[in-house]
Order: sequence, then structure tokens, then C-alpha cells
Amino acid sequence: MRKTTTTHPVNKLLIRIPSLLVLLLWIAILPVLGQWKSDDKNASDSPDRKSLNGFGAHLVALKDPRAFIQEWIKPETPKIKSAIKTKPGESLGILVFFAGCKEVNGACNSEVDYTIYKPDGSTFVVRKAQPLWKEPTPPKPNIQMGRAILAFAFPKGQLSGKYKIMAKVRDINADITLDLETELELKN
Repeated sequence: MRKTTTTHPVNKLLIRIPSLLVLLLWIAILPVLGQWKSDDKNASDSPDRKSLNGFGAHLVALKDPRAFIQEWIKPETPKIKSAIKTKPGESLGILVFFAGCKEVNGACNSEVDYTIYKPDGSTFVVRKAQPLWKEPTPPKPNIQMGRAILAFAFPKGQLSGKYKIMAKVRDINADITLDLETELELKN
């Protein structure tokens, strides 16, 4: 007799996150020079991008995060195209870009809490105290891709509608917290 089991979508997330983090371990030290800009002008705060006292963060949802990582490691500045709509089974990544974390003893100490809410307001995923950057501080004004990437795909049959993605980004050394949010629409 064959035993059949089903895997919960959150367990699938737990399996995919480590593989992406391993990829990032060797590429995350390759910073992109820049500031929060839009059309070559300094960008103002928005729900998905904020800064305070020199520390800034930008929450992004991407399709095909592995392909984006391959673009990130190239010497040219990658184009970041946020995912707005998705479908079941499509590979997604939620990540934070940051700049200006405070250095203490030569290191940055920053974390992120991710929460994704379903269209009905219930919780889809929660990941607390994910290490955004706990290493030597990237040089200013470099924008750095954080190490904590939430990789997943919506399973078939998942509730259609707009999913609210929240990120609480903390520069622990500077005692700064930024609350960021964006949305992603799932269409079955």
C-alpha cells in the first residue's frame, strides 16, 4: 500500500527559502551604487519605500527571483520590475533593498519581519526576525539587496484577489524601524 501525503504551502516555502539564501550568500556582497531615485531625482517616501535618519528600505515583490538574482550579479545596474499580478504556480520572491544601516563594531545589524495577508484579511505567511544584513556594513550610499528573501508560489485553488505584503524592517544598531507594504494580485 502506498502512503500519500500532501504538503502545506507554508512547508513548501520553508523548503525554497534556504536554496535561495545559499545563492545570495555569494552574491549579496555585490552592491549597486545609488540612492532612492526616480527619474534621476531623489524619491520621496511611499508605502513600499521609506527612509529615516539615513537608513532606507524598499520592499519589492518579484516574479522569477532566480532570474533577478542572475541580473543582480552582473556589473550593470539591474532593472527592478515589481510584480503586480501573478497566477498560481508562478515563482515569486519578496525582498528588501536597503541602504545606510548604522555600523557598530564594523557590522550592520538589521532584520525584517514578513507578513502576507489574504484578500479576506487572514494571514497567509508570517516570518519573523529574518536576517536582512548581519555583516560588515555596505559602503554608503550603496543600495544592497537584503539576504532575507521570501520565495514561494501560490498553490492552485488559493483564494484570488489582492494579497497585502507587509515588511517591518529594523536597523537594530540605530534603533530605527520602517513599516513597508505593497500588494500582489492573484488571479486563478
